[in-house]
Amino acid sequence: MGAMRMPPVVFLGPSAPASDILSILPDAIIRPPARRGDLYACRILKHEVFLVLDGAFANVLSISPREVVDVVQDGAVVVGASSMGALRAADCAPAGVHGAGMIFRLFKDRIISTEDEVAVLFREDRVFPALTEPLINMRIALRRATRIGLVGKAEAEEVISAAQLLHFSLRTWPAAYRKAGRHLSGELLDFFKAIDTKRTDAVQAANKVLKLLEVDRGPPRASRSPQLFGLLGDGRGRAPDALSGADRQQIEAEFIEWLCCSGRGYPRLDNEIDWLSGELTVPTASVWNILDGSGELEVELMRFNVFCRAVAEARRCGLRPENEDVRQAERQLADAHRVGSWNELLIRKGSGSSFSERLSAHCSELALTKCLRRTSLFAGAPSTKPREVLLWHPQ
Repeated sequence: MGAMRMPPVVFLGPSAPASDILSILPDAIIRPPARRGDLYACRILKHEVFLVLDGAFANVLSISPREVVDVVQDGAVVVGASSMGALRAADCAPAGVHGAGMIFRLFKDRIISTEDEVAVLFREDRVFPALTEPLINMRIALRRATRIGLVGKAEAEEVISAAQLLHFSLRTWPAAYRKAGRHLSGELLDFFKAIDTKRTDAVQAANKVLKLLEVDRGPPRASRSPQLFGLLGDGRGRAPDALSGADRQQIEAEFIEWLCCSGRGYPRLDNEIDWLSGELTVPTASVWNILDGSGELEVELMRFNVFCRAVAEARRCGLRPENEDVRQAERQLADAHRVGSWNELLIRKGSGSSFSERLSAHCSELALTKCLRRTSLFAGAPSTKPREVLLWHPQ
């Protein structure tokens, strides 16, 4: 390959055994699941190619999109798949990050969007296989089982609903079936266990890295940033455009109403709202300042944008939420507002008030998004029209 290159670095945990990766990339350096700062540290050591499969989260800082983008802009190649890698590859694809596998595509199309879909419990001394089952593996396995008639659609939906209610550290096939009140045969369990999408995606990503290495036979890439990727300069501190070019006045009222109804504004905005009227007691500019000052404006706008796209897509497809979709939406809103139940939330916010009516309308829209997610993973696209991915663009 001409000039000597640093070997690729692979951040690997419970998604696949190291032997799967080393059989494709024999000189790869296998590292534990990526944490905040790991990519920076490896790039400073002149590594040029990174495969991110697994990442730590919860009790440690997870690898951030900013870190991934900084390293790519510095000239490195980053490929993501399987777990946290798939999520970050979807986040950062516009910046030049490569993704591979089914899970990456589901994240990229916003059919799934949370870390909970890929989260698992594992032993640090023996990372593979995981001790629990990732939710996305369960979704895909059940969908395949329904297609060949091993499982009925109703059973699949009940098991997935039960699995979603389990914490990821308790999520196993037997636990999900017990919670759903269904019987899990040994034959069916073997079928499910044989479908490991995270592992399949990891192998696919390793092959993608191999192809990239074969194509790129030029000299090693020089680091472009002498000051640690902007950490000591202006790169880290540059201010993003939270509106992404949108007209603030065009979306302001709807965005703030979404914040209040969804509970995303709790507890920051609770003291700024007259709940009986549902109106803000402060200028809308103050809400933007509160979020902007905390650095959360861009994140909340992104959540709002994805929500709007999901509602629009569900309506375009003519979907109607089922009772379980509505129940899940009510539970989510009650939890977000820190109350025990949906009925308690309505009472606390004033039954019959203007705000409770808006809250009920928001609950119906949230149920639509849950219906869309469920049908996307079990029934295929409900419309013959090309699906618009759930990415929001303000214009």
